[in-house]
Amino acid sequence: MQIEMPYGTGLLPVEVPEQNIIAVLEPPGVAPVADMEAAIKAALAHPLGTRPLGELARPGIKVSIAISDASRPNIEKWILPAVLGELHQAGVNDEDITLIVGTGSHRPATPEEIAAMVGAKAGSLRVLNHSCEASPLVDLGRTSGGFPALVNRHFYAADLKIAVGTILPHPIAGYSGGGKAIAVGLSSSATISSIHTPQMLDDPRTGLGKVQDNPVVQFGYDVARLTGLDLLVNAVVDEKEEIVSLACGEVERVHRDLIEDAARRVYEVGFPAPADIVLVAAGHPKDNNLYHVAAEALAVVAGNAVQYPCVKKGGTIIVASPMAEGIYSETMFNYLSQAAPAEVVRELQAVRIDRPGMHRAYATAQILCQHEVIFAQTRLDPAIARRVHIKPMATVAAALAYALAKHGPEASILVVKNSHRLVPVIKGGISLTTPGN
Repeated sequence: MQIEMPYGTGLLPVEVPEQNIIAVLEPPGVAPVADMEAAIKAALAHPLGTRPLGELARPGIKVSIAISDASRPNIEKWILPAVLGELHQAGVNDEDITLIVGTGSHRPATPEEIAAMVGAKAGSLRVLNHSCEASPLVDLGRTSGGFPALVNRHFYAADLKIAVGTILPHPIAGYSGGGKAIAVGLSSSATISSIHTPQMLDDPRTGLGKVQDNPVVQFGYDVARLTGLDLLVNAVVDEKEEIVSLACGEVERVHRDLIEDAARRVYEVGFPAPADIVLVAAGHPKDNNLYHVAAEALAVVAGNAVQYPCVKKGGTIIVASPMAEGIYSETMFNYLSQAAPAEVVRELQAVRIDRPGMHRAYATAQILCQHEVIFAQTRLDPAIARRVHIKPMATVAAALAYALAKHGPEASILVVKNSHRLVPVIKGGISLTTPGN
């Protein structure tokens, strides 16, 4: 059976033995809103739990807008024109508006990426890349969970603070969006590291699709409120980055409402049982480096963060993603490559987590302790894969043949497409919305 796997911005056709396939998982087809411009205007006019943007803005004030980096869908191209229009109508001038790219621990956005998000205004607005290591910070104390809140000083100093972001499945926070735009996107290395720890990864309240009582979700809300975030604009989008649902207003109201009203419908998909072999493609833009593929392919189908593992213990995970950008996180790579996975797990459980990427090394090492992972038909240097205890293979066909020889001709295969947009749930399993899960 020929299956087209997402591969960068294109498709990779692969042949999978039809008799072995137990399911092909991909994001459910959900129609976008009929008129995105009208939907955005309606959301801005009727915010949840706060006044409309046109009433919050006034002439002479300084405005900061947090936007996502290129590892997230580009909803800014839809949202920013409407937000800027409201600000201009209220008398706010371009020179009083600063856009800050919430990079978290990621690389800076390139001029081309900024132009794609900001459009024609890229040349007339001040645009800053946040750096968790170098940007000026303000210390806002600690959250209700005791985590340090050090955030970008430029953003905090504004009179009116707005954040724009997308809600997507997240292997620790359940779903991204909400206060994470500030708490991670615009925070310090110390703040990011404090919440991305082995203890958080192993906490039964955290994990893919889990929001109820999730301490990482609460951390996001706390930091956003300490920062004085005035207005959050979040959206759920389809694979074409067209808006399925959006809302704006107070951070927790917007985040929780969108998850329950739209995100679960758009991202959660049922499957019958864990398989012997999982063929997974992370999907663009989460398939371009080792760091994101570890989080958005491996951690979606296996590991402690997954309530419903897609692969049996001892099973084989075949990843078909380009990873042309390489390692991305030297910290993650250095920890994974220095010792066997079991030793990496033991070491990171014992040391202080003080750099972003250590948590991803820990989670990946956990997966490697229980499963064989193959990177097939990737552009990542094979030597890099081998150093992190992953088997590189030239083609998906060769990887499937190898896995079937290992597990037997009757081995079950689960195909997972665009895993970064999925929360796999076993059919008839416990709902992720159930309190205590």
